[in-house]
Amino acid sequence: MKRNRKIYLLTLLTTLIPVAAFAMPWSWDMFSQPSHKAQKEAALPFPDVTVSTKGRISMKDRDEAAKLKNIVPPTPKSIERGKFLFEIYCATCHGETGVGDGIVGQKFVPPADLTSDYVQSKPEGDIYYTITNGGLAIMPMQGDAILPDDRWNVVNYIKHVLSLKK
Repeated sequence: MKRNRKIYLLTLLTTLIPVAAFAMPWSWDMFSQPSHKAQKEAALPFPDVTVSTKGRISMKDRDEAAKLKNIVPPTPKSIERGKFLFEIYCATCHGETGVGDGIVGQKFVPPADLTSDYVQSKPEGDIYYTITNGGLAIMPMQGDAILPDDRWNVVNYIKHVLSLKK
């Protein structure tokens, strides 16, 4: 009789312990959490490091972009900033000197030689468009990563420094 009572108590405990565990507050954490109701509340503020779309330059296509005038003068400060950004975003494919010998360019389809007469004869707006929206073949767009003024700085570097490296 004593053995049956122990089995009964053991069975009762193994049944009640999980029930008690589910009654604890952590079982409702995911159910009662605060949530954002889309389109019902004000949008969350953008982080400080996001790329601004204010003053965005309208370009429907490459022909329209070719008519754009560079809004950043090619000062030494602009060219230095353009070189800094070029080394981050462009040199992996185009190489440090812009001839298309970067480490990615060596493994895949070679990118355009930025020192060539073909690229150097392009209008600055066309190069800006290529940086923003990507190239004709496989160059990815960088418009989401580089601020508009900084794209012009890269254009200044390509047109005023890389042209001399030939």
